[in-house]
Amino acid sequence: MSLGKLRPELIELLPEKGISELNDLQLRVLSGVRSGKHLCVEAPSGSGKTTAAMISILEKVETAGEGSPRAIVICADDAAAIELHKRLKEICRPLDLTVDLAHEKGNKLLQRNDIFDGTEIIVGTPKRIYELYIQNGFNVSKLKLFMLDDAIELFRKGHGMQIARLAESLPKCQHILISHSFSERRLEEYLDEFVPVSTLIGVE
Repeated sequence: MSLGKLRPELIELLPEKGISELNDLQLRVLSGVRSGKHLCVEAPSGSGKTTAAMISILEKVETAGEGSPRAIVICADDAAAIELHKRLKEICRPLDLTVDLAHEKGNKLLQRNDIFDGTEIIVGTPKRIYELYIQNGFNVSKLKLFMLDDAIELFRKGHGMQIARLAESLPKCQHILISHSFSERRLEEYLDEFVPVSTLIGVE
């Protein structure tokens, strides 16, 4: 389906970045983002989850210049964080939105300084984002979106404690969890505690 439901600047920009239409999953996610509901997006590889994630972020973060992050995206590993950061940065640069990367292969001090200088979106791994947060590396008071990408892998890899500590500190904001499955006990416990009321968007 066309991009007609998006803001005019995105309708013009996204085809230049290889996104010329949205599938059913992406449209349902977009509708859920606009409703303000917490979302659990369950779909297999190749279903368009990554594009759905990027559209969600762009929908929540419309303008630049507020200094503090409006979106935090936690990925399951360095490679996933680097790839998502690259794709988001290409789209966000023409919109004058800053996307910073916080992952364990990078220099922590440089990452902290980049974020401290002002950013709209932080993409990274749970350990590094948590480390930077507890070191007063960024302020979450203006946060609109907290996203877990590949949520089941994050919990299978033992990052539940760091994610829970972050979630405890967040202001009221929208939570979006994206995964190929949610059948993991520690993930289910996290949902019960921090996202007790959510909308499931799935693809069979």
